[in-house]
Amino acid sequence: MLALDSSPFGRSLNLLPVMRALRESFPQAYLGVAAHVGTCETLQVQGLVDTTISLGVVKFPGSGADAIKRAWRLVRKVRGYNFDLVLDFAPRLETQLISRLVLGAPVLSPVRLPRAFSRILEFAGAPRSFGQNARDNYSSVLRQLKVEIRDNQFGMVIPPEEDRLFEQRLYSNGFRGGEILVLLYASNPENGRGWPVAAFGEISTRLANNFEARTVVADQPSDDSLIRGVEALLPQGAIKLSEPRAFEVFAAIARASVVITDDPAIAQIAEELSTPAIEISDSHSTRSSSSSHRIVSSSSRGRVSVEEVFEVACEMIQENRSRSLFQRS
Repeated sequence: MLALDSSPFGRSLNLLPVMRALRESFPQAYLGVAAHVGTCETLQVQGLVDTTISLGVVKFPGSGADAIKRAWRLVRKVRGYNFDLVLDFAPRLETQLISRLVLGAPVLSPVRLPRAFSRILEFAGAPRSFGQNARDNYSSVLRQLKVEIRDNQFGMVIPPEEDRLFEQRLYSNGFRGGEILVLLYASNPENGRGWPVAAFGEISTRLANNFEARTVVADQPSDDSLIRGVEALLPQGAIKLSEPRAFEVFAAIARASVVITDDPAIAQIAEELSTPAIEISDSHSTRSSSSSHRIVSSSSRGRVSVEEVFEVACEMIQENRSRSLFQRS
């Protein structure tokens, strides 16, 4: 089987519970994945697949040139395989054509709402993604194989070597050991649907001025668009993870005092790693806040103010400091 997912990094991390479910249901199957370069790295290190085919950096919305480049890369790499079934979790014209014409394999895709019903929902004010969140699409494909995802946790396991390498990076950048470490991560800083790059820069400066916090800015794996956009706005001493490997990002999340992100998957990883996280979301989010995972939402991510995020960050930092003092006593 080939799991094909031309989704951005955060969304495609849903392949972790998907591939665990497939491995459990089909223990003798040869499982391949074609996905974002960072997701391929993650699945390979976690030992969940037999082979990976990197699609490079996937962004949404992407340009036609990006789609052509990604399709050509996929065609060149799948020619040597003989897959019996393709699971296309984010179907596009090019992925459907390659699956059928190049691989010649049957394809399973998400079962979507009828187009007329979708149009009615949109006319009523619902977003296009209404009822079709990422997990619905993955579960929809697996249901056609009579496979169920029993646990939606990512189950991230970070190799000790990755923790050691990140600690070395911190201290080589002058980290003193007692500083608050704030990790900033944007799902796609070039997309107007995300939290503005300027807002990430402002929250970094405010936390540095008020708490002497050290900022770590992490781009998505193999990309540098966030750092290019926010670099001039960062306080002195900020640590920049440009074009990182996936496990560099995960190690930074595990080490952070608080994570600020507009990517739900990164917030979930932080929660699983017991790192406090602030998720900037729109009002259609189906997740709920907890003491260690706070959601700040508005009608769109761009409408969430820096002041709102700063207030929540202050609360979480103070709570963590009080908890640390209590544990030491």
